[in-house]
Amino acid sequence: MIKQVPIPTAGVMLGLVALGNLLAPYSLALQYACGVSSAFLGILLLFKIIFHPSLIKNDMNGNSVFASVSATFFMSIMQLCTYTVSFFPILSEVVWFAAIAGHVLLMIWFTYRYMIHFELRDVYPTYFIAYVGIVVASVTSPAFQQQAVGEYIFWFGFVAYAAIFALVTVRYVSSHAISESSKPLFCIYTAPMSLSLAGYLACVEEKSLLMILIMEICAQGLFLIVLAKMPKLLSLPFYPSYAAFTFPFVITAIAFRQTLRYLQEINGVVPEVLEYIVIAESLIATAIVLYVFTRYMIFFAKQAAAERAIVKSVFKG
Repeated sequence: MIKQVPIPTAGVMLGLVALGNLLAPYSLALQYACGVSSAFLGILLLFKIIFHPSLIKNDMNGNSVFASVSATFFMSIMQLCTYTVSFFPILSEVVWFAAIAGHVLLMIWFTYRYMIHFELRDVYPTYFIAYVGIVVASVTSPAFQQQAVGEYIFWFGFVAYAAIFALVTVRYVSSHAISESSKPLFCIYTAPMSLSLAGYLACVEEKSLLMILIMEICAQGLFLIVLAKMPKLLSLPFYPSYAAFTFPFVITAIAFRQTLRYLQEINGVVPEVLEYIVIAESLIATAIVLYVFTRYMIFFAKQAAAERAIVKSVFKG
């Protein structure tokens, strides 16, 4: 079964660990349940890396989507470190820095492998993950008192977001076809702005209210565009790309909640209806992540059953 674990599993891993942070104010038990589930998926991927490195290498070299999505593994590790920092502070910080270094190395390799001589038809929203995903380090930096590091990373990610947004948008308005299995990737569109906003609020000391409001309006606009497409996307057969449904919705709800908390801190007026919208977005994110996690578990169970059937047939033969 380990051989069949797809690289996009890391995206579900990321969605689960982020969902835990989203649900933390409501239930510590739910937070750690999400963290354990995320770690379980991470272990499956780690086993595949250890026991089947050639399969990982082939996926990374032969598919720009898999190569860019693999960054979600490092993003997940950064967030999991915030779960363990109160128990193992030094080790958690070392692993956190190692995950950042891993993401940077992946970014450099991805640029060399896919960006220097890129083909527009091969560009997908997963490219956001390779370059903007590192802003997860900004979001998590306060847990390690590394806000200065987080701020530098935020500005890099934000500038990269502008460039990649233009590139990905040109690709989507072009005449290049999009395969059915790649259609769920459109959901990633809603993630980078919300992630950037969450990173900005977490680590930038001198904040601009105007910038925060503009970013939040853009984030919610992108969220509504993606949400409008969800009924059609959810009607597609299951593909590993379903992972794209998870983190974007979670980080959108997190960024919105953090924006409202910041406005309250500076004594801004926060209409009560906005609090209900945060709750609604949190419920949507929770439902989607649990749905995708369930579909992945069914997928893994089918793979395991198929492997057992093969083994039985071999012994019978």
